[in-house]
Amino acid sequence: MKKGFAGWVLALWAMLWAGAAIAQQSVAEEAVRRLESFVTQTGAAQGRFRQEVLDPQGRVVQRSEGRFVYERPSRFRWEVTAPARQLVVSDGKTVQVWDADLEQVVVTPLAQALSGSPVAILADAQALHREFAPEGGQMEGDHWAVRLRARSAEAGIVRVVVEGEGERLLRMRLEDHFGQTSEITFTEFARAWSVPPAEFAFTAPPGTKVLENQPGRR
Repeated sequence: MKKGFAGWVLALWAMLWAGAAIAQQSVAEEAVRRLESFVTQTGAAQGRFRQEVLDPQGRVVQRSEGRFVYERPSRFRWEVTAPARQLVVSDGKTVQVWDADLEQVVVTPLAQALSGSPVAILADAQALHREFAPEGGQMEGDHWAVRLRARSAEAGIVRVVVEGEGERLLRMRLEDHFGQTSEITFTEFARAWSVPPAEFAFTAPPGTKVLENQPGRR
């Protein structure tokens, strides 16, 4: 077979494709580095969020809003204030999930609660890579986005997209096994030097049913 014009074009296209693939890989790696930098350099933060849950057809089935605060590596508070009160809080040892309407709180050991959880993304870089595998990333100026896949098949979340700008977290998109998607927009986000310990404490109201979720317990 002669190496004519077509051969040179194919060779040139192969080189351009390889260069584009390398460039895309480099961009993805830089986006992951930005996420890692955000995680390691943001020891504590607080702010507000809005959340929408979409069904597999993309229809909004639930809306909520609230506030959050966290302090690495393992203390956090995620508080839904509307339309119904719900709270997820960790003191660094256990995670309590309180539902005001159900009048119950579920208490789970931290390690068990974080397995496959998007909270692990904010915990530390080691937890980030232990629970999730990067699938790709994008960069546009200071704006970065990283797509992550849960490593565990038993994780409730299948895939997560994290977006930020510089050292600020903008939004997260979470996909579950049932095809539902949760879109969380951080309407306020501010770094904090320290967080009062009371933010990570919770005492259930009188009459609340307490459920202990322990490994191996049925």
